[in-house]
Amino acid sequence: MTLVSVVVPVFNRAHVVGDAVGSLLRQTHAELEVVVVDDGSTDASVAVVEAFGDGRVRVVRHEANRGIPHARNTGLEAARGRYIAWLDSDDVARPTRIAEQLAFLKANPEVALVGACAGKLRADGRRKRGVRVPPTEHAVIAPWLLFRSAFQQSAVMARADVLRRFPYRPDLPVCEDLDQFQRIAAEHRVANLAAVLVDRRVHPDQTIRRRQDAIKAMKLKLAPPWLERLGMRFGSDDVARHVQLGNRKQASVPADADFLRWAEAWLHGLQAANAWTDAYDGQGLAVAGGWFWALACADAASTIGRGRALGRFAGSELARGLTGEAGRRWLRAALGVWRG
Repeated sequence: MTLVSVVVPVFNRAHVVGDAVGSLLRQTHAELEVVVVDDGSTDASVAVVEAFGDGRVRVVRHEANRGIPHARNTGLEAARGRYIAWLDSDDVARPTRIAEQLAFLKANPEVALVGACAGKLRADGRRKRGVRVPPTEHAVIAPWLLFRSAFQQSAVMARADVLRRFPYRPDLPVCEDLDQFQRIAAEHRVANLAAVLVDRRVHPDQTIRRRQDAIKAMKLKLAPPWLERLGMRFGSDDVARHVQLGNRKQASVPADADFLRWAEAWLHGLQAANAWTDAYDGQGLAVAGGWFWALACADAASTIGRGRALGRFAGSELARGLTGEAGRRWLRAALGVWRG
C-alpha cells in the first residue's frame, strides 16, 4: 500500500502546475504518489503533468469543470495512501514537507490532521517576505476556527481514514476547507507545525482574492451553527461583526470605537458561554480572543488613533489571553519561525 498520497486539484493552471508537481517529486521522502485531479481544464494543464513521465504521478480527469469540493472529493476517492496531503496547483512544497509531517503523525497517533506555516511566492515564482504562523496546539486551533481558518490548505496532511469520514461538502463552492476543518477538529485532535513547509503563490486569480464577497456570504451562513454550539445568543448583526473579527476584508461596519465596544463585549460573551458549555479549552479560547481583539484594535487605529487603539487593547482583560501559558508557547513558536 502506498504510504502517502498528495492530491493536487487543477483547473487551467498550465503555467504553474508543473512547479507544484515538480516540488513533490523532489521530496526527501520519495515513497509517495501524486494524484492530480484535472477539473475539466481547457488548457495544457494535463499535458504539463504528463510530461514528467514519472510513475508516481496519476491524473484523474473530470470531463467538465465541477468545482473545487468535487475535485477534492475525487482526489480523496482516488488516493491510495494511508496518509493524504494536499497541495494547490499554484503552490509549491518545500523539500522536507512530506517527511516532517509524516514523522509528526507517526509520533503523535492521537493527531488526525497536521498543517504547517506557509511562505509566499510572487506570481513569477520568486519568494517574497512574510510568513503567517498559525496556532500550533489543538486547544487553540479549535476555537480559532470560530473566526477563520487555522490551516493553509496547501500545507495539510491527514490520516486518510479520517478525511474520508469528513468529505468536502459539494454545496460549498467556497470555504469548503474551513467547514471540513471545523468538523474534524470537533471530533479529533489537530495540530500545526511551527515550520515553513510550503510556499503559496500570491496572484490576482487566487480564490481568496477573486471571491471575497462569496467567501463573506458563506461565512455568514456557516457561523451561526458554530456559535450555537458554544451557547451564544445572537442576531444577524452579531454574526456579520463576528465574521469581520476574523477578517477585516469582510467588514460590514466601520472599525471604530463602537465596533470595539461591541467586539470587547462579544469576545467576553464567548468566554462566558464557553464556561457553561465547555465547548472549547478555556485557555485556548482566551488566546484566540486575545488575538482577534488585537486585530480589531489594530484595524480601528486608523479611525480612533494609534495611541487610543493601543490603550484599548492593553486596557482590556482580553489582552491577557496572549500572555497565558498557551499564548506564550504560540508566540515563542512564531518568533522562532520569523527568526529562522
